[in-house]
Amino acid sequence: MKGNPYAKEFREKIENFEEKLARTQVELDLWLKLQVVWMYLEPVFKSDDIIKQMPVEGQKFREVDRAWDQLMKKVQLNDAALAVMEIKDLGKILKDNNEKVEEVTKGLNDYLESKRALFPRFYFLGADELLSILSETKDPTRVQPHLKKCFEGINELYFDEEKKIHAMISAEGEEVRFPKPIDPVACRGAVEEWLLQVEDMMIKSVKDATEKTKQDYNKSPRDEWVRKWQGMCVLCIAMMFWTQNAEEAMNKTGLAGLEQYNRKL
Repeated sequence: MKGNPYAKEFREKIENFEEKLARTQVELDLWLKLQVVWMYLEPVFKSDDIIKQMPVEGQKFREVDRAWDQLMKKVQLNDAALAVMEIKDLGKILKDNNEKVEEVTKGLNDYLESKRALFPRFYFLGADELLSILSETKDPTRVQPHLKKCFEGINELYFDEEKKIHAMISAEGEEVRFPKPIDPVACRGAVEEWLLQVEDMMIKSVKDATEKTKQDYNKSPRDEWVRKWQGMCVLCIAMMFWTQNAEEAMNKTGLAGLEQYNRKL
């Protein structure tokens, strides 16, 4: 319209409207940016556990939340686009709150990074998955859906009614009992602490199960022995004894010893 030679008479109106459209574009961009981050942070800061861990960021988010709520009430009174753009200090409100949510997001990312540093297997989880664990620390079973990403062999943990952990279970349903139970409640919400205990107990329990499988190798018939113990332990001990017996057979009588051992197998 400005390029039209007949628009001279309306130049002031056109320029005012152009300025309003340009401002609308800028403020809509700020609006959408704030809305996206607010939608991401809002469920996070509903959690009392997160607020306790991040009081400063929690307070800032509450300020943003209040400002956003007040702004939406004003918009609701008249939701016509041009009327909304006339809300007093709209651009400043959006800009100031965008700066606040950036600070909150940075604090949140630093918080997640600190948790990952304490328990590096958290690096296998995305931010949303990690937040779903950290926002419900009173319920350790919330970790269950994410275990297979943190531990390649653990599909789930066996919790008793008191939320103590007694065993780990594979995707195939094999169970390995822990030498002693783990009590996540005693860690008072520090998920990384009891997961480190799970990691430690995972190593000890597999070692313990493998030792028991070895002790039982010559006591039980092989078909019973194979079904009695966990697959990982059976493979390990079977290969160990196979190597040992094959070496002994070769050392004693060479090829004849191997042929005899083959018949035994």
